Amino acid sequence: MRVAKNCCYMKVTNDKYRLPVAVADSAVELARLVGATKNTVLSSISHGTGTYEKVELEGRE
Repeated sequence: MRVAKNCCYMKVTNDKYRLPVAVADSAVELARLVGATKNTVLSSISHGTGTYEKVELEGRE
């Protein structure tokens, strides 16, 4: 059985709870949903700042 790795991108609240505001399958799609650029989303994730997160999902195929 093969394990597939997927990910999703989220914009979360800027408080201690980090609740999801928007969820998308790609950084481009998330940027379009929240009115930001793809570069803003990816830069925020890579620097670990802001309200964007990349979540790794694992599932069995």
